[in-house]
Amino acid sequence: MKEPTPPAAMDEEIAMGIQRATQMYMRHGIGKQRLDEIYVDSSMPFISRWQKMMESFLGTQVHVLAGLGYSPDENGMGLYNHQLGTWLQNSDPDTQERMRTMGRDIWREVLCTTFRVKEEDLKDLDIVEARKMMYRVSEKMQDDTTLQLIAKKCEAIEPDTDEQLKTAAKHGAVQDVLVNHVYIGGEPSIVSEFGFGEGEEGYVILQCAMAEHQSDPLVAQYVGTAMMKIMNAAGLDMGQGAAPPAKS
Repeated sequence: MKEPTPPAAMDEEIAMGIQRATQMYMRHGIGKQRLDEIYVDSSMPFISRWQKMMESFLGTQVHVLAGLGYSPDENGMGLYNHQLGTWLQNSDPDTQERMRTMGRDIWREVLCTTFRVKEEDLKDLDIVEARKMMYRVSEKMQDDTTLQLIAKKCEAIEPDTDEQLKTAAKHGAVQDVLVNHVYIGGEPSIVSEFGFGEGEEGYVILQCAMAEHQSDPLVAQYVGTAMMKIMNAAGLDMGQGAAPPAKS
């Protein structure tokens, strides 16, 4: 049988179709079932639940893309993201906005389903406050204390661990420090300082709010610069697996 091939280029029908299919699976399919299982297992640590949520979300995207001929791995996801970015750059503002809002809504649904956040608990964050907050987050991510914490946790991973498991453990260490030290650590924490409450629930609500601004160039610049230093401290390449979203 001939090897499947992905579309040669992205267009609106394909891009919107991928978004709608992903949303359908996360609302009604196996993706939704997995998110429900994560919620039910309340004994699971928050970071583990977050990682499993991301695995379910990314796994659903890979499944949808495979149906279009993309390889079911990081290479397929990378090609899709490249084609999508190229197409969006040349699209009209209305199309860009439709794609942005659909992506925002899907991400919020994933978060709210996994952690059972009620719609009335969600908060709005304007772009000025979002940029101010992510600048603070970026500063704290690049702080020596943060980088040393990550390096120490990653160095503690058993050296003879399987490479794939070691990479996953390092991503877990990064996520642990980002959540518990950068976002909800300190007094006041960034989460509480910007009015999202306290602790892990506040972190989830903050991420729902930031979904509105995830495509803002300045926010992306702050997060991207900081993540490069974070990944370097962890001994990871930026391409090794899924980095935490900031969606971060």
